Amino acid sequence: MFASVGPRGGPRPPAAPAIPEPDLSHLTEEERDIIMAVLARQREEEAKDEAMLKEEKPIQARTVNLVGQKKPPTQNDVR
Repeated sequence: MFASVGPRGGPRPPAAPAIPEPDLSHLTEEERDIIMAVLARQREEEAKDEAMLKEEKPIQARTVNLVGQKKPPTQNDVR
């Protein structure tokens, strides 16, 4: 599951409660190992996402002049 961010970088809604581990007793040991590995990877990815969101810094806007574009003439320009 992906962590959500509030509008315009505002506060995020509270995290969803932890999902209980599924009942894997009816599966073979190999199938259980595969599913447990996937669940472990999911937890790792969610932890990375959460850490990244905590470190996120606001983006500062700035004006950039594009190459090849001329500035509009001012009223004092004589041609």
